Amino acid sequence: MQGPETRASLIGRLSDSTSSDAWGEFAAVYRPLILRVARAKGLQQADAEDLAQEVLSVVSRAVGSFDLTRDGSFRGWLFTITRNLCVNQLTRNRGPVGSGDSDMQRMLLELPADEATVTLFTLEHRRLRFRQAAEKVQAEFEDATWQSFWQSAVEGRPIADVARELGRSEGSVRVARCRVLNRIRRIVQTDE
Repeated sequence: MQGPETRASLIGRLSDSTSSDAWGEFAAVYRPLILRVARAKGLQQADAEDLAQEVLSVVSRAVGSFDLTRDGSFRGWLFTITRNLCVNQLTRNRGPVGSGDSDMQRMLLELPADEATVTLFTLEHRRLRFRQAAEKVQAEFEDATWQSFWQSAVEGRPIADVARELGRSEGSVRVARCRVLNRIRRIVQTDE
């Protein structure tokens, strides 16, 4: 998987079962992502909630044994857990049930990654990182600057319409948009 990686400091803090702050931060970042992926794969909301809880439970039990050199990226490892549990949830009560032993795990890992799911997981992660960074930087800008950015970049409204509505020039809307986007990019890069 490509894209930003989970901070190593957060992964390290997850290994400490008493670190409720780390688990709160982890759940805030990844639970909505897991839910959206599960819903996109066809699970109903209640089943998606169960899946998210199960993924977090598996991660809490296995994070101590996560090895970056052996297991690859943390997000890739989390994606594999999410995908496997999603497959299990979707195929539950639809024929023979797997034993869950290491042979079954090996078979699941040999399944080709569903590119649509990988893409969805990556896209949802990026959206989540954007929203978090935007929340962090919004207070740094005047309301008119923020609205210039938000309406033109996020809502996709034409710059001319935004400028007219806010009583600004089109050039100032473009500058505001660039300034806020650059700040958000730096926050995302710093957090990684």
